[in-house]
Amino acid sequence: RYALRAVPRLKPFAAAMVTLLPPPLGGRILDVATGTGLVAVEAAKRVGPDGTVLATDFLSAWEPYVRKTASEAGVTNITFAAMPAEALDLPDASFDMVYCQFGLMFMPEPVRALREMRRVLRPGERIGIAVWSVPEKVGLFLVSRIVGPALPPVEGEAPPSPMSMGAPGMIEGLIAEAGFLQIATNHVTLFHEIADPETEWTAWREDFATTDGGGLASLQNGEQQRLHDQVIAALEGFREGDVVRVPSEAIVVTARR
Repeated sequence: RYALRAVPRLKPFAAAMVTLLPPPLGGRILDVATGTGLVAVEAAKRVGPDGTVLATDFLSAWEPYVRKTASEAGVTNITFAAMPAEALDLPDASFDMVYCQFGLMFMPEPVRALREMRRVLRPGERIGIAVWSVPEKVGLFLVSRIVGPALPPVEGEAPPSPMSMGAPGMIEGLIAEAGFLQIATNHVTLFHEIADPETEWTAWREDFATTDGGGLASLQNGEQQRLHDQVIAALEGFREGDVVRVPSEAIVVTARR
């Protein structure tokens, strides 16, 4: 579901990040928490045939998705390796640039992960970290932000929020704690277009609303209708003529080892 629905809307952010922090021609690049490999592919396009990109992720199940993303982009200089960000099985000072886009928020020990990224980066080289901004600025999660508080709590520990590091200064503080220098912050706002808010609501219900006791279906019909109306009204607030253009802000931080 993530690969089908979310990735097309995330692809422009990957391009923006690599444009903001372009890798060196012929360089050796690391993409941590690669997911489907969007940032890895953008970097691979720029390093040229003599450069290489290693895409890593905690979950080995992402490997076929990375291969598919690379194949569709026509790049052949990407390899995948499964490893946790907090314990990169890689030599010291072995990469010319490290990226991590929209992954740090889900790591149990983010500072430890950042220290590992610093360890494998060559002295003087740079890192690029992207996280989502505060919830009200990330339209990609608009439906979940409205519906989530109304749902019954799920059993067990709640998963980390993708917007848990958007508070001003938070990600910069973590990067500084990991030992990086020359920290610079960039706020990147991009838009995804929706032709029909009703279709967006239906797609969210089908793909992301859980069907167990903690899901939307557990609510009374009147409450479901109230949430539906609130979501439609929120989306319509971004209408520009025949199209709804929903903004989302990412925080892209660059730093140097």
